[in-house]
Amino acid sequence: MPEPLKLKDIKLRMQAYGIRPKKQFGQNILADFNLLKAIVADAEIDKGDCVLEIGTGAGSLTGYLCDAAGLVISVEVDSGMFELSRDILTGVDNLVQVKVDALNRQGRGLDDELEGSLRAYMQSGDLPLLGDSPTGLSGPPESLVVHSHLPGKPPRCGRLKLVANLPYSVATSILIAALESGLPFERMLVMVQHDVGEKLAAEPGSKHWGLPSLLLWCFARGNIKRKVAAKVFWPKPKVESALLEIVPNTTRPDMEGYHKLRRLAHVMFQHRRKASSNALALALGEDNRQTSDWIEKAGGDPAARPEQLHPDVLYTLAANTDVEALVRKAMSLHEDQLAEQAAKRARRAEWKKRVYGEDE
Repeated sequence: MPEPLKLKDIKLRMQAYGIRPKKQFGQNILADFNLLKAIVADAEIDKGDCVLEIGTGAGSLTGYLCDAAGLVISVEVDSGMFELSRDILTGVDNLVQVKVDALNRQGRGLDDELEGSLRAYMQSGDLPLLGDSPTGLSGPPESLVVHSHLPGKPPRCGRLKLVANLPYSVATSILIAALESGLPFERMLVMVQHDVGEKLAAEPGSKHWGLPSLLLWCFARGNIKRKVAAKVFWPKPKVESALLEIVPNTTRPDMEGYHKLRRLAHVMFQHRRKASSNALALALGEDNRQTSDWIEKAGGDPAARPEQLHPDVLYTLAANTDVEALVRKAMSLHEDQLAEQAAKRARRAEWKKRVYGEDE
């Protein structure tokens, strides 16, 4: 790979491109060479690995990943960072860069083109992202741009890993989307905000257990490998970070049952400080005696808080046809409320634009 750039050189390059790290994208550049090398070592990457990186940034981690892996597919949502890293990484021959939001428009799954291409690659070795040409820029669909550094067809790799310094604002959404996708990730090693890492790595019944923990637990087990100080990033974040390892379970959950569980947990965990029977009653608009009966029949304690119920209890409760029907109704009402709130925000933004002008 090209010689890695020191932070002062990255700053100069960014200045030349007229860009700065954007808070909205959670852009905090990891500039410690030793830590970058340690991430690659902890991920146990070799030439048999295809690595998905989400958040190319200035390409610091990307270069080290390319040194170790057979193929790296690196995703960046910001146009300025995409162009900067593309030029910095000139000379790497096992990298495909993609400019796209890794999440789909609903924010509840991976981008369809990205997910489909990864699936095709793991099945056949073909990478539809490249289009008809194995090199250069490709545009369609309009929201997605690809730059391939490959000299020809992509090398064939048998394993898929996710290794990234994730944008903190969407880290949980990306990880859950990656697990839900069914892509055959053997391992994930990602930098996240420390308290997010604690939640994702939590075990049932622990103080950090919550909705993110539950969703991840259905697919994998998490473990904090390293605690990372804020000083190794630029700009320096206000929180400490953690290197989180995620190892998928050997079997995937039944997805129909999982989605029932996810819907139940979504409405129930909104009242997580209440006893489970009260939380369920408030979420579904039902009588407390009825919800207590449902929870007891599922093997749980109605007096326990929602996060204190074992996942197996929640799975059983979510499969109850009476409960499921009410959960769907509650979710529908919730979606309507969110849509109404979004419409109000849009109307207010339009009003401010008319009154105060474009700069407000």
